[in-house]
Amino acid sequence: MTPSQVTFEIRGTLLPEVFAICGSCDALGNWNPQNAVALLPENETASMLWKATILLSRGVSVQHCYFKGYFLEPKTIGGPCQVIVHKWEIHLQPRSITPSESEIVIDHGQFGIHSGVETLDSAWLACQTEIRLRLHYSEKPPVSITKKKI
Repeated sequence: MTPSQVTFEIRGTLLPEVFAICGSCDALGNWNPQNAVALLPENETASMLWKATILLSRGVSVQHCYFKGYFLEPKTIGGPCQVIVHKWEIHLQPRSITPSESEIVIDHGQFGIHSGVETLDSAWLACQTEIRLRLHYSEKPPVSITKKKI
């Protein structure tokens, strides 16, 4: 297949979270966020532009969506980084592209908005542990999380 250089652009908030793209082909991670492609910030404004350029097969339809999260440093040298997804686009029909030229720039506008409708949801736990505590007033003694010293 003849390759097509596709530049994906989306607008979103400032750091510390980053935006990434995930999709239905090897180049976009086969819907696995751990293999997603991180977008890089282009400018530092309130509506920051994020970009990534990827080689896709020309004439082959690819579905994709964006997410916002964190790419943590690998625990070992050369090991995989851990991806924590914070917000994920949940459009009924994923975004789709069929590259037909050697170079294409796709500007998808604001993160989470597709066809004029905003559809974002909190992500799910994939490889991390989450503990939620709810603290409120009680007449009984509070829960002790630390060990008592003898």
